[in-house]
Amino acid sequence: MSKKSFLTVAVLLIAGQLLTAQEWRIITLSADGAEATYALTEVQKIVFENDAMTVNMKSGSDATGISSVSFVPAQVGVEPLKSESSVFVFPNPVKTNLTVAGVDKNVRINLLDLKGAVLQSVISQDNSTDIDVSSLQQGLYLLQVGKQTVKFIKQ
Repeated sequence: MSKKSFLTVAVLLIAGQLLTAQEWRIITLSADGAEATYALTEVQKIVFENDAMTVNMKSGSDATGISSVSFVPAQVGVEPLKSESSVFVFPNPVKTNLTVAGVDKNVRINLLDLKGAVLQSVISQDNSTDIDVSSLQQGLYLLQVGKQTVKFIKQ
């Protein structure tokens, strides 16, 4: 099953279950780290195409360039809890430049091979950091960001 198909099925299953409840919201995280919240009842459809995700709204402007979508219950006066893993890596698979978002400024990001050898180390910038991976051979690699480890594929 392709990544796009898997994401589509996962979102549809979650959305189907959530629509039975009232007052759910969809939270999107864009490539630049900007977070937006929409009422789930106002979402017309979520489209996956050409390695991009778009949330089409029933009215108003659409949200594009989304790297992550979360479904949470709306709570009055209470900020919803964010998942423990806030690091987003894209595009995945990658050819030349890998973007790491959701990392605080001045955090060390280590690029590792599967044996655990550090191939590259960078310090994170503002909301997102680009890492040049064009010199890597094709295969599976790891990014170590603080206590979190994220897998990515180099094409």
